[in-house]
Amino acid sequence: MSVTVRPVSLARRTRRDRLSAIVTNLGPYARPHRRQLVKALVASLFVVAAQLAFPWPLKGLVELTLVEGQRSPWLSDFVPSVGQPVVWLTSALVALGVICGLAEHWQRLAVARFVVPSVNDARVGIFAQLVQTASPTEPHRDPGDVLTRVVGDTARLRIGMKGVLVHLLQHGLFIVGVCAVLIALDARLGVVYLLGLFTALAIAAWGTGKTAAMARARRGRESRAVDQTLRAHTEPGVDLVDKDPDRERPVAVITQVKGLTAFAVQGVLALTACSVLLLAVRYAEAGQLNTGDVALVSSYLLMLHYPTMRTGRQITRLGPQITSAERLARLAEPSRGRIDQQ
Repeated sequence: MSVTVRPVSLARRTRRDRLSAIVTNLGPYARPHRRQLVKALVASLFVVAAQLAFPWPLKGLVELTLVEGQRSPWLSDFVPSVGQPVVWLTSALVALGVICGLAEHWQRLAVARFVVPSVNDARVGIFAQLVQTASPTEPHRDPGDVLTRVVGDTARLRIGMKGVLVHLLQHGLFIVGVCAVLIALDARLGVVYLLGLFTALAIAAWGTGKTAAMARARRGRESRAVDQTLRAHTEPGVDLVDKDPDRERPVAVITQVKGLTAFAVQGVLALTACSVLLLAVRYAEAGQLNTGDVALVSSYLLMLHYPTMRTGRQITRLGPQITSAERLARLAEPSRGRIDQQ
């Protein structure tokens, strides 16, 4: 029979302690690949810059139509005087589309080149550490717990973190960029959107903590079930439990919490977008914004639908990813007696 030492201080660990342990114990495996993360960030900046620039040619086309082909002041500064402004503006749209597509390709490639080798190195390194530091004098690790952490949690982390990094880097930066543009157009519009954004982030943070705690408990049950299955095949008198941990009720509950959190985040941001649009129309009627500015705000708000939807979902998915990373980090800790089965 194996004996597992459960730490008394585990339940008292704060979120900051958990994140610090992840960075300390798993950071060395990601450090050799950090250049790819920098490349992903740079590519994300190009994607966001292209996306933020998309509505401006449309704004120019609207203004040209309203003033019967005459150039507005900003068009005179940025559009060459040679040729037709409409040709330059439509060409700019095409060029921005090409830049955005290429940059997003390199961003996704760089994220994959960062996440996959980092997680694979962690899996090999942690397993090698377990073998090399094995000692009869130290508390024994349950094989099922080790198996679910080294195999299951690394697989979840490798798949999940790719999507999380891609969407949070790209869409998160785009949302911040739109806030900056709104503040530049009219500070009141930017403040309203920032208030809605902070509210949505607070809701998402709550959902992340909730799903992380639920996933932590579920991973513990999964480890115990795998350990009992292994002992049923190796030790006489131990019955095999024919039950799939992934089909337990907590899985559905975690999914429900994710869905409700994402729904709340998207609802708050949708109401915020409507408020910003109504304010922009009112300011235009009062002569504080022109028609081109209203069209610009409308374009950004339409473009924000997909990024806010993806960002809300990815933030709620961070909870289980943090749990998997935490379990791997605790397995990589030097002191073997501090590992638990949660």
